[in-house]
Amino acid sequence: MKRIIKRTLCAATACAVAASLTACGGANNSSSSNVPTVTIWGSGGQEVREALQAIADAYNADSNYNTKARVEVEFVVSGTSEQSLADRLAAAYQAGETDTDFDLIALDDNAISPILAQTSEDFFIPIDTSKIPNYENLVFKDNIVGDTFIPYRGTAVMLAYNSETVPNPPETADELYQWIQDNPGRFAYCDPSTGGSGYTFVATAIYNQLPDEARTSPDTKWETEHTQEWDNAFDLMAQLHPSLYQTAGKVQYPMKNAGSLDLLATQQIDMTPAFVNMVLSQKNMGTLPDSIKLQAIEPAFSGALAGFCIPTIAKDQEAALSVIDFYLSYEAQAIDWNTMYASPVVDTSKLENLDHADWLEETDMDNLRYFSIGSMQTDILQRWADEIAPLAK
Repeated sequence: MKRIIKRTLCAATACAVAASLTACGGANNSSSSNVPTVTIWGSGGQEVREALQAIADAYNADSNYNTKARVEVEFVVSGTSEQSLADRLAAAYQAGETDTDFDLIALDDNAISPILAQTSEDFFIPIDTSKIPNYENLVFKDNIVGDTFIPYRGTAVMLAYNSETVPNPPETADELYQWIQDNPGRFAYCDPSTGGSGYTFVATAIYNQLPDEARTSPDTKWETEHTQEWDNAFDLMAQLHPSLYQTAGKVQYPMKNAGSLDLLATQQIDMTPAFVNMVLSQKNMGTLPDSIKLQAIEPAFSGALAGFCIPTIAKDQEAALSVIDFYLSYEAQAIDWNTMYASPVVDTSKLENLDHADWLEETDMDNLRYFSIGSMQTDILQRWADEIAPLAK
């Protein structure tokens, strides 16, 4: 089975810049009141919180696990004014705290660098996979973060389109760019600074021109020594700009990933890049009609894996391993799919009791194309803000 990234995977999506903290632990069904409590800290959207909690509740109800630990979830919700998860970890570290309840951190690799910058390079401990039996279930074992990170779910960006108005969607990047120009006003991508789907659209235009190794390298040579490729990509963004969705005679870049999907749902556009799990969740809720389909293009848009890290200040490092083990079980992977349509990181043929199993078959991770480019992500966002955003004024 072809896997574009089977050797270089790790988590990818953006770390919440601001947050509000909410505790939401599952019921303690363990037979002993002396088992340690393992607290998972995560951040992002509400759907991520619900999925983490649903699996935590299943752990606490499982007699094979709940004698080892009790799981609680603390979550930092994106888009609020509370202190970010990275800042909370840094504050605890800088205060010299040990044995904290930061037992497990659920995050992506773009969230790791800001944490290490405020703490230390060895802030996260190497994880002993020999103590995680279900690690053998993991399809994506290799990642550029190293042995301090264990993936537990995935996601990808694909082309979301209205099949009633676009019976034959583009299958390649070049076909997509041509379709946009041939169908003015019918395509949109969100402001990249507000949503990962818009960022992916821009970043892919750059990295489609670079060697494959570049997309998993934080080496800034891929920017400083390849200025022509970057120039070409932003020239393309400027060229496409007049053909994008408009209101009141001006091109509009929707705010956040949801903004683009809102335009698609109301048929103001016919196509947009979108996160697979967001599309499937909205279709399940009925906020996106059944006519909205997903199309993978070649080269593919970037995808990501979210995973667990254990900080040195965690009080229950050993107990945390049993929690990671459960999240890699086939039962937990099915819960993750059923809760938020997160792409499993295990062999999907072994999952049971799945909602919309046909959707999983349609959007599996075999063609996931992973990006991890360090500080150059910020450079892409800044250059878009400097060169493309002003065109809409």
